[in-house]
Amino acid sequence: MLAISTTHLNAFGARLLCATVLWTVALASPAQAARPAPVAPPPPDAPRPANVPVLPPNSARRTAITDAVQRVMPSVVNIATERLVQVADPFGAYFDEYFRAHGKIVRETIPLGSGVMVDAAGLAITNYHVVRRASKVLVHLWDGRMRPASVIAADPVNDLALLRLEMLPADPPLTAVAFAMPDDLLLGETVVAVGNPFGLEHSVAVGVLSARNRTFQAGGRTFNDILQTDAAINPGNSGGPLVNTDGELIGINLAIRLNAEGIGFAVPLRRIEDVLARWLTPATFSQGWIGLTPQTQITELGTMRAIAGTVDPGSPVAAAGLEPGTIIRAVNGQPVTRALEIGHLLWSLKAGDPVTLAVGPEPPRLISFKVAPLAGDALVRQRLGIQVQELTPALLRAMHLPPDLHGLAISDVLADSPLAEAGARRGDLILNLDDQDLTTPVQMMDWLGTRAPGLMVRVGVVAIENRGSQPILRQSLITIPLR
Repeated sequence: MLAISTTHLNAFGARLLCATVLWTVALASPAQAARPAPVAPPPPDAPRPANVPVLPPNSARRTAITDAVQRVMPSVVNIATERLVQVADPFGAYFDEYFRAHGKIVRETIPLGSGVMVDAAGLAITNYHVVRRASKVLVHLWDGRMRPASVIAADPVNDLALLRLEMLPADPPLTAVAFAMPDDLLLGETVVAVGNPFGLEHSVAVGVLSARNRTFQAGGRTFNDILQTDAAINPGNSGGPLVNTDGELIGINLAIRLNAEGIGFAVPLRRIEDVLARWLTPATFSQGWIGLTPQTQITELGTMRAIAGTVDPGSPVAAAGLEPGTIIRAVNGQPVTRALEIGHLLWSLKAGDPVTLAVGPEPPRLISFKVAPLAGDALVRQRLGIQVQELTPALLRAMHLPPDLHGLAISDVLADSPLAEAGARRGDLILNLDDQDLTTPVQMMDWLGTRAPGLMVRVGVVAIENRGSQPILRQSLITIPLR
């Protein structure tokens, strides 16, 4: 895309008119075109001066809302990408002969949306639609510092993505948001939305929780648990936190109702924590495997407890004797009461690290195991969200396919996987990964074993449509992130 604008230069006392030529090399979200021109960000490591006045405890200015804002603000991040800009310079012929246009290249930051830190070790969550088209992700922290980040996990079905910041700052350390209790919501209670509307960083909007369990459709998906609020949510707020007056996260801002005022939507905390429970495991960050997805359960007394939600057959935790539904009271000696706390303690572990769980009713029993290397079918299921089998001659005949066709048949597709989102189905074929032809599951496992989670890969897929006795084959190339 090419756009021309004009600007005035004052050089040697004369006002000269020159052209500024812009072209985009990184993609932004679809709403980006409607946003105003981005404002130049502060230097990457320039700390923001303290701007919170010191008030006496009994000051009338101090309210539950201001306290909530002060609690959540350090955990809120603004998400941007970069594009290259060539600025024409009428004096460039004298100083720079490299560019024919006698211009210079500068980097310009383009705001995409918002996010919130969920782990002080550098993990932030946002909407998937905020980062899905960005070739490079930059995260602006509350104090003005900027860090690059990578998409380490993505769930297009739930429109959530997990970012991992690179080059973590040492001082001051990062701050993670506090989580409310799942489903602890009061209709009409005051809520606060914080984000990056139209590139205006760390903006605060106040409203009430208007409704819960709203039905919302977007991108061919239907959600039945959406929160509704009248707090101002605008383009750029997507991915930012919605908090209660205790400063606790109750949702992630998602969208607004077009042609309406005061109707905004947010992904509820219950779903956010369920997705994070799947992500905050060694398999997401390394080649380690435990085989446990925890869940948060609310007891009859209204308290939280952590339980084993799913236990993968043949996994280390299954071999240690843990069964689904079992209460988990501690991980490596650290007490836990919810799935998120278990995730905080597990995700950084690597293959070979020891794990001890205190499980069951009081007094709990201890089970111990080691994180195993992620390999075989578990590796394929984790990274691609599918299960595959070899195209044997018998299978080719059964599927009425040409005998010289090579690839792998998809035998199962996880509903929340990027391939499922792209339309892949059971019975379709995988021909290659990043142009690497595949004929056996072992080849796929070996290829995945050398790739990191979050890496974008091109998957050659053949969709099979059965019409009568002769199947119709449609080949396509899908780009997805490894989980």
